[in-house]
Amino acid sequence: MRNPEVTKQLIMEKAISLFNTQGYRATSLSDITKAAGITKGAIYGNFKNKDEVAEASFEYAIEVVMQEMKERISAAATAPLKLKAIVNYHEEYIKSPPFSGGCPIINTSVEADDNYPQLRSKAIRSVGIMKTSITKILARGIREGQIDASVNAEAIGMMIYTSIQGAIVLSKVEGDGQSYGVVKKYLHSLIDSITV
Repeated sequence: MRNPEVTKQLIMEKAISLFNTQGYRATSLSDITKAAGITKGAIYGNFKNKDEVAEASFEYAIEVVMQEMKERISAAATAPLKLKAIVNYHEEYIKSPPFSGGCPIINTSVEADDNYPQLRSKAIRSVGIMKTSITKILARGIREGQIDASVNAEAIGMMIYTSIQGAIVLSKVEGDGQSYGVVKKYLHSLIDSITV
C-alpha cells in the first residue's frame, strides 16, 4: 500500500504537467489517474475535487521553480550577479523545464480567469512574489553600493520581470530560445549599466 503523502505528491507531479500542456478545462480526473497509475479513489482520498488538485499542483510547481531559482540566487555574490542569475535561470528553464508545457505561472495566468478565482489569486500572488523578489535584490544592491542609487528599483524590477515573462512566451510560441537569448543579452546589458 502506498504512503498517502507519496500518492499526493505523485498526483501533483502528474497533474501539473497535464494542466500545463492540456489546460485546466481540458484535463479530466481520468487523465490524471491514467498518468499517475492510480484510481479516482486515490485522488478523492487526497483532494476534494479537480479544482483542489489544480490549486495544489500549481503551488507545488511554484515551490519547485522558486527553490531552483533560490539556489542560483544564493550562489551569486552581489546584487547584479543575483539579477543575472534570475535571467540565466529562465533561459535554462526554457531549454529544460521541470514540467511539460512551459511556465506554470504564464499558463495559469492566461487560463485562470473568472472561472477559477482561487487559482487566479494564486497566480497573482506568485507573480507578486517574483516581482517583489527582484525589486528587493535591486533595493539591497542600492543600499550596499552595488547598484546606482538613482535607480528606481520598482520600475527596473517590473521591467526585468515582464521582459523575462514576455521572452518566455515568445520562445514558446516560436519553438526555440532565440527571443529569450535576445532579451537575456539586453537584460544583462541593462544590469551592467546600473552596476556601480
